[in-house]
Amino acid sequence: MSAPSGHTSAASFAERIARIEARKATTPKRPVHRERRLGYALSLVGAVAVGMLVVVAARYARYHLTGVTPGSTMLHGSNIAVDMALAFLAGIVLHQIFNFRRPEHVAAKSFGMFVMAFTMHMAVHRFPVLFAMIFSEDWVHQVIRLTDPSHLALF
Repeated sequence: MSAPSGHTSAASFAERIARIEARKATTPKRPVHRERRLGYALSLVGAVAVGMLVVVAARYARYHLTGVTPGSTMLHGSNIAVDMALAFLAGIVLHQIFNFRRPEHVAAKSFGMFVMAFTMHMAVHRFPVLFAMIFSEDWVHQVIRLTDPSHLALF
């Protein structure tokens, strides 16, 4: 008579586990190369930069689509929603380009978006000529007039 099928499958499973463990013991661990660690760190910095770029792109799109300068209308939830929707769309495009799929890259990109949303006016104060070339001189003058470069602001 043959043994019950559950007994043989348990034995073959145990044998397979033993083979896998034996193979793990003989396989040397691969060293972590410095270049890989540096590349990973740079990818996180790049994800933050992409997040910041997404906010600038969203505000650029909103300004050139609507032509409304900051402060000419009250800051409503709809303006923020448009910024977030445009940032989301730009984020999807950049996500496909840069292939940020790991959770820490998504978190770093979100952190960059959050930081730039509240500090972009500081960059406008620091580099007005650059932003005048990207947006317009009227837009830059309006941002400088409305915001204080030493405080966080959402415009």
